[in-house]
Amino acid sequence: MTNNNSNWTVEQTVELFELCAEARNRGESLSGAFKRMAEKTARSLNSVRNYYYGQAKTFELVPEVAQKLGIKKAEVERERFVPFEDKEVRELVEYVLIAKGRGESVRKAIYDLAKGDGKTALRYQNKYRSVLRSHRALVEQVMSDLTARGVAFRDPYGKTESDNFTRLTEYIAALDNNRVGKFLSLIEKLT
Repeated sequence: MTNNNSNWTVEQTVELFELCAEARNRGESLSGAFKRMAEKTARSLNSVRNYYYGQAKTFELVPEVAQKLGIKKAEVERERFVPFEDKEVRELVEYVLIAKGRGESVRKAIYDLAKGDGKTALRYQNKYRSVLRSHRALVEQVMSDLTARGVAFRDPYGKTESDNFTRLTEYIAALDNNRVGKFLSLIEKLT
Protein backbone atom coordinates (compact mmCIF):
# COMPACT_ATOMS: atom_id res chain seq x y z
CA MET A 1 0.00 0.00 0.00
CA THR A 2 1.36 3.42 -0.95
CA ASN A 3 1.07 6.24 1.53
CA ASN A 4 0.03 9.69 0.38
CA ASN A 5 -0.56 13.08 1.95
CA SER A 6 -4.19 12.31 2.79
CA ASN A 7 -3.35 9.62 5.34
CA TRP A 8 -0.85 11.36 7.60
CA THR A 9 -1.82 11.01 11.24
CA VAL A 10 -1.65 13.89 13.69
CA GLU A 11 1.11 12.03 15.54
CA GLN A 12 3.16 11.65 12.33
CA THR A 13 2.72 15.33 11.52
CA VAL A 14 3.86 16.37 14.99
CA GLU A 15 6.80 13.96 14.81
CA LEU A 16 7.85 15.33 11.40
CA PHE A 17 7.83 18.89 12.72
CA GLU A 18 9.74 17.83 15.85
CA LEU A 19 12.41 16.12 13.70
CA CYS A 20 12.70 19.26 11.60
CA ALA A 21 12.95 21.49 14.69
CA GLU A 22 15.71 19.27 16.09
CA ALA A 23 17.60 19.42 12.78
CA ARG A 24 17.35 23.23 12.73
CA ASN A 25 18.53 23.43 16.35
CA ARG A 26 21.62 21.42 15.39
CA GLY A 27 22.21 23.74 12.44
CA GLU A 28 21.50 21.00 9.90
CA SER A 29 19.34 21.06 6.79
CA LEU A 30 15.90 19.51 6.93
CA SER A 31 16.83 16.81 4.42
CA GLY A 32 17.93 14.38 7.13
CA ALA A 33 14.64 14.80 8.99
CA PHE A 34 12.70 14.29 5.78
CA LYS A 35 14.71 11.15 5.04
CA ARG A 36 14.15 9.68 8.52
CA MET A 37 10.42 10.31 8.29
CA ALA A 38 10.27 8.90 4.75
CA GLU A 39 11.91 5.67 5.94
CA LYS A 40 9.68 5.43 8.99
CA THR A 41 6.44 6.00 7.06
CA ALA A 42 7.36 4.24 3.79
CA ARG A 43 6.83 7.44 1.85
CA SER A 44 9.10 9.00 -0.73
CA LEU A 45 11.47 11.74 0.37
CA ASN A 46 9.78 14.22 -1.97
CA SER A 47 6.36 13.31 -0.61
CA VAL A 48 7.51 14.01 2.96
CA ARG A 49 9.16 17.29 1.93
CA ASN A 50 6.07 18.44 0.03
CA TYR A 51 3.79 17.50 2.92
CA TYR A 52 5.99 19.38 5.38
CA TYR A 53 5.99 22.59 3.36
CA GLY A 54 2.27 22.29 2.62
CA GLN A 55 1.53 21.88 6.32
CA ALA A 56 3.95 24.69 7.18
CA LYS A 57 1.96 27.02 4.91
CA THR A 58 -1.29 25.88 6.53
CA PHE A 59 0.16 26.51 9.99
CA GLU A 60 1.25 30.00 8.89
CA LEU A 61 -2.29 30.76 7.70
CA VAL A 62 -3.98 29.15 10.72
CA PRO A 63 -1.47 29.40 13.59
CA GLU A 64 -4.07 28.17 16.11
CA VAL A 65 -3.82 24.67 14.60
CA ALA A 66 -0.04 24.63 14.98
CA GLN A 67 -0.36 25.92 18.52
CA LYS A 68 -2.84 23.15 19.45
CA LEU A 69 -0.34 20.60 18.12
CA GLY A 70 2.53 22.21 20.01
CA ILE A 71 4.30 23.34 16.84
CA LYS A 72 6.00 26.70 17.27
CA LYS A 73 6.03 29.33 14.51
CA ALA A 74 9.86 29.27 14.31
CA GLU A 75 9.72 25.59 13.45
CA VAL A 76 7.32 26.19 10.59
CA GLU A 77 9.24 28.80 8.64
CA ARG A 78 10.59 27.73 5.29
CA GLU A 79 14.34 28.00 4.92
CA ARG A 80 15.13 31.25 3.15
CA PHE A 81 15.70 30.82 -0.57
CA VAL A 82 18.68 32.78 -1.83
CA PRO A 83 18.49 33.37 -5.58
CA PHE A 84 21.64 33.35 -7.69
CA GLU A 85 22.85 36.57 -9.28
CA ASP A 86 23.63 36.33 -13.02
CA LYS A 87 27.31 37.05 -12.35
CA GLU A 88 27.42 34.30 -9.71
CA VAL A 89 25.97 31.76 -12.17
CA ARG A 90 28.53 32.66 -14.84
CA GLU A 91 31.37 32.42 -12.31
CA LEU A 92 30.12 29.03 -11.11
CA VAL A 93 29.92 27.60 -14.63
CA GLU A 94 33.31 29.03 -15.56
CA TYR A 95 34.96 27.70 -12.40
CA VAL A 96 33.63 24.17 -12.93
CA LEU A 97 34.48 24.08 -16.66
CA ILE A 98 38.07 25.18 -15.94
CA ALA A 99 38.42 22.65 -13.10
CA LYS A 100 37.09 19.91 -15.39
CA GLY A 101 39.72 20.99 -17.93
CA ARG A 102 42.36 20.27 -15.28
CA GLY A 103 40.88 16.79 -14.80
CA GLU A 104 38.94 17.48 -11.59
CA SER A 105 35.47 16.11 -10.98
CA VAL A 106 32.46 18.40 -10.82
CA ARG A 107 31.96 17.48 -7.16
CA LYS A 108 35.53 18.34 -6.21
CA ALA A 109 35.40 21.64 -8.08
CA ILE A 110 32.13 22.59 -6.41
CA TYR A 111 33.35 21.47 -2.98
CA ASP A 112 36.47 23.64 -3.41
CA LEU A 113 34.42 26.60 -4.62
CA ALA A 114 32.12 26.21 -1.60
CA LYS A 115 35.20 26.16 0.67
CA GLY A 116 34.09 22.85 2.15
CA ASP A 117 30.63 24.03 3.21
CA GLY A 118 28.21 21.19 2.43
CA LYS A 119 25.07 23.34 2.16
CA THR A 120 26.76 25.78 -0.20
CA ALA A 121 28.22 22.92 -2.24
CA LEU A 122 24.77 21.35 -2.64
CA ARG A 123 23.34 24.71 -3.68
CA TYR A 124 26.12 25.16 -6.26
CA GLN A 125 25.82 21.60 -7.56
CA ASN A 126 22.06 21.89 -8.03
CA LYS A 127 22.45 25.21 -9.83
CA TYR A 128 25.27 23.95 -12.04
CA ARG A 129 23.25 20.89 -13.11
CA SER A 130 20.20 23.07 -13.72
CA VAL A 131 22.19 25.50 -15.88
CA LEU A 132 23.66 22.66 -17.95
CA ARG A 133 20.22 21.21 -18.50
CA SER A 134 18.15 24.36 -19.05
CA HIS A 135 20.51 27.16 -20.10
CA ARG A 136 22.79 25.71 -22.75
CA ALA A 137 23.16 29.09 -24.48
CA LEU A 138 24.67 30.56 -21.32
CA VAL A 139 27.10 27.64 -20.95
CA GLU A 140 28.12 27.98 -24.59
CA GLN A 141 28.65 31.72 -24.10
CA VAL A 142 30.91 31.04 -21.10
CA MET A 143 32.86 28.50 -23.21
CA SER A 144 33.22 31.08 -26.00
CA ASP A 145 34.56 33.63 -23.51
CA LEU A 146 37.05 31.08 -22.14
CA THR A 147 38.20 30.19 -25.64
CA ALA A 148 38.67 33.87 -26.52
CA ARG A 149 40.79 34.33 -23.39
CA GLY A 150 42.84 31.20 -24.16
CA VAL A 151 41.74 29.41 -20.97
CA ALA A 152 41.65 25.60 -21.03
CA PHE A 153 38.32 24.01 -20.05
CA ARG A 154 36.21 20.93 -20.72
CA ASP A 155 33.03 21.11 -22.76
CA PRO A 156 30.31 19.46 -20.63
CA TYR A 157 28.31 18.59 -23.75
CA GLY A 158 31.17 17.31 -25.86
CA LYS A 159 31.66 13.65 -26.54
CA THR A 160 35.30 12.91 -26.04
CA GLU A 161 37.17 9.85 -27.16
CA SER A 162 38.24 7.89 -24.12
CA ASP A 163 40.75 5.13 -23.77
CA ASN A 164 39.74 1.62 -22.69
CA PHE A 165 41.01 2.15 -19.15
CA THR A 166 38.77 5.21 -18.72
CA ARG A 167 35.78 3.39 -20.19
CA LEU A 168 36.40 0.40 -17.90
CA THR A 169 36.70 2.66 -14.86
CA GLU A 170 33.44 4.43 -15.73
CA TYR A 171 31.73 1.07 -16.23
CA ILE A 172 32.88 -0.24 -12.84
CA ALA A 173 31.89 3.03 -11.11
CA ALA A 174 28.35 2.66 -12.46
CA LEU A 175 27.90 -0.84 -10.95
CA ASP A 176 26.26 -1.45 -7.58
CA ASN A 177 28.32 -3.26 -4.90
CA ASN A 178 26.91 -6.69 -5.73
CA ARG A 179 27.67 -6.36 -9.44
CA VAL A 180 31.18 -4.99 -8.74
CA GLY A 181 31.90 -8.12 -6.71
CA LYS A 182 30.68 -10.36 -9.53
CA PHE A 183 32.70 -8.37 -12.08
CA LEU A 184 35.89 -8.64 -10.04
CA SER A 185 35.32 -12.39 -9.54
CA LEU A 186 35.01 -12.80 -13.28
CA ILE A 187 38.22 -10.82 -13.91
CA GLU A 188 40.02 -12.91 -11.28
CA LYS A 189 38.99 -16.10 -13.11
CA LEU A 190 40.33 -14.72 -16.37
CA THR A 191 43.79 -13.92 -14.98
